[in-house]
Amino acid sequence: MTMTLNPLRMVADEQFSVGHSNLAFFENYSGRLDTGAVILCNKGKATLVLDDVSYTFKRNHSLFLLPGTILHCPNHSADFEVRYFAFSAELFSEAAYRIPIEFMHLLKSHPIQQLEAAGCKNLDMWLRIIDYTYRDKENRFRNLIIKNRLQNALLEAYDMVLRHSDERLLHTESNSRQQEIFTRFMDLVGLHYGEEREVAYYAAQLCISTRYLSTIVRNVTGNTAKGLIDHMVILEVKSLLKTTDLSVQEIAYRLHFPDQSYLGRFFRKHTGESPTHFRHKIR
Repeated sequence: MTMTLNPLRMVADEQFSVGHSNLAFFENYSGRLDTGAVILCNKGKATLVLDDVSYTFKRNHSLFLLPGTILHCPNHSADFEVRYFAFSAELFSEAAYRIPIEFMHLLKSHPIQQLEAAGCKNLDMWLRIIDYTYRDKENRFRNLIIKNRLQNALLEAYDMVLRHSDERLLHTESNSRQQEIFTRFMDLVGLHYGEEREVAYYAAQLCISTRYLSTIVRNVTGNTAKGLIDHMVILEVKSLLKTTDLSVQEIAYRLHFPDQSYLGRFFRKHTGESPTHFRHKIR
């Protein structure tokens, strides 16, 4: 039996990859991505579950995946095929430097877009140019070139949103200092949500008050700081229930819950069902 490999993975010493795929790897896998990706559907359609939200992804749709997204593809048509450009979290961090965090939140909440014919043609051409650079292994500046092309694409998308969207989506009362704090907060949550679930911990790490941190998070996302932390934990619990045979007690231990019962109450509070019922339902 041939093993299906993750098409969005990075090979050794590379910061990006390109290719075609039917995303079959993600049929039986639902985990948090170490990489990000720009994906264009060439034909067919599929159901994608991104951070527990289900989407229909079909021909002439584009998908922007931020690093850290939980991706699952439970089903797709026989002719489903995408062209993709995957990039490391480090490359994305460099390319997205100075782009407002509100725009990143907008990308996170609206990952899939239906493109008109011209937009689809432009994205396909952009991906082909990325592919050309990827294959030019002798180019000593290829990572810098790709970073600049990704940054340019982000800036063009940001400009388009500013032109055609309600700017209140992107310009809340936050300033550059608040954006910096929010970015650092999300980085810390990504590192420590498994053992630290209280806002006070993150506020202390950032040397600000809990109230100020909560205000910043609400300004940027409309959600509470505690809500974001708990959401990360719930996504991780669901991923472990879906993709591993760890018992609920073992998951509780891994995520530093006092015991299985505490995890069960936490999970039920946020999902309306027990971990055991959730596992039986999806298997």
